[in-house]
Amino acid sequence: MHCLRPSERLTYDHGFPTSWYPDSTPRNVQRWTAPSCAKCNNELGRLERDFFIRTVLCIDPRKEGVAGLAGKALRSLGLGVNELSDLDKFHRERLGAKFRAELMPFSEVAESPGVIPGLGPYENSPWVVPIPWASLPIVASKIARVCEHKLNGQLVEPPYGIRTSVDTSGGVLPDALLPFAKVFDFGPGLRIARLSAVDDPLFVRYWISIWDTLHLRVYIDLEDSLRAFDTETSKVEGILPAENRPAMRISDYLREMP
Repeated sequence: MHCLRPSERLTYDHGFPTSWYPDSTPRNVQRWTAPSCAKCNNELGRLERDFFIRTVLCIDPRKEGVAGLAGKALRSLGLGVNELSDLDKFHRERLGAKFRAELMPFSEVAESPGVIPGLGPYENSPWVVPIPWASLPIVASKIARVCEHKLNGQLVEPPYGIRTSVDTSGGVLPDALLPFAKVFDFGPGLRIARLSAVDDPLFVRYWISIWDTLHLRVYIDLEDSLRAFDTETSKVEGILPAENRPAMRISDYLREMP
């Protein structure tokens, strides 16, 4: 579904990963999946784990939309968890050491661009958690592809394509569009709104809210139309980590995904 390549071994990929649902999520909430080749599922799963840890630790843990998630993120780094096998303990501690090495003093970047809306900075916070801008379109596009398969049984394939942006409106749809949009609630903090054209059901807009904090938009349209979107969208600005400081990596495989 993601790479559009034929595969003899299919797995099922969750739109919102299972680990992203807060403790406050009702047991009967819908959790959409779609078929995926093992390669895509593994690569996306690794990115989603790293993205989860960094993003959740930038959100106020008192919010209902992230109930219990900060503790889950810290445990994945080997903090506050006991009775692990030696191998599991080794992997978690190594991940924790890598994460700590990525942290940047806030004083070094206080005047720099690139703050992701909703994720800080917070008062008296001494550290900055670097999150690659490139991870946002990969996460948003993947969720939209799962939704398209679930709702319409269709793939996003040429001549159609996908573009994404950060939604600075806080995930709020314009009043004029509300009567025509379908809204899907996946429990506290996770929500999707979908709007499609009557004359072309493959022309779609998504508003995606993650943990009621990070809001993304997805545009599915003909590639010719999306090229105009590329020229009209301002280039994001950010900071580059120091050469001697590790950073969250995104594989070439994911960067080159259609």
